[in-house]
Amino acid sequence: MKCIIGFFITKPGKREEYLEAARDHLEKSRLDPDCLYIELVPMPDHPDKILLAEAFTSEEAHRRHEDTDHMRALWAVGPILLSNVVIDNVISASVQHIDERFE
Repeated sequence: MKCIIGFFITKPGKREEYLEAARDHLEKSRLDPDCLYIELVPMPDHPDKILLAEAFTSEEAHRRHEDTDHMRALWAVGPILLSNVVIDNVISASVQHIDERFE
């Protein structure tokens, strides 16, 4: 199993726009039988912060998830709407997450 917990910080005032852009991705991801859970949760104490929580049956299942058209579409809007991505916790046999777009 692979579980990921992290936070996205949107550019000021862009949280709702990012959540709307992510809607198709979330819906399609939830149809994948290897996706056990995926959610983006707006944080009530910060107007631009979103909690990411997701779980997949395996590392390979998560890699397949990353190689989908709906994931690529969401990544395309990331640099436009997000200012920071922090992956706080990954539980997996192999732990590595590098996203150079937000360094």
